[in-house]
Amino acid sequence: MPDACPICKQDFKIEPGFYSGALWVSYPILVLLIIPLSFFLVNDSMISIGWIFFIMASVVFGLQPIIMRFSRAIWINVFVHYDPNILNDPKTFE
Repeated sequence: MPDACPICKQDFKIEPGFYSGALWVSYPILVLLIIPLSFFLVNDSMISIGWIFFIMASVVFGLQPIIMRFSRAIWINVFVHYDPNILNDPKTFE
């Protein structure tokens, strides 16, 4: 992750431990992913419980980088206001 936005120069390292809050955002995302997957695997397949656990763990670990990036984006949007017209403001890059 870069230190700052290349366009608006927003510092992404706001304070130490800022993105630890993104862990709390990633938890419901993982729950929303795991519940339907587990219902599908348990009810619609004849796979043993060991394989179901292996499949679910593989999906979670495989998608973890994407989920954490998405969670960090959600977390910073809670605290930093996005201005779509920032590039049109001449005072932005002074």
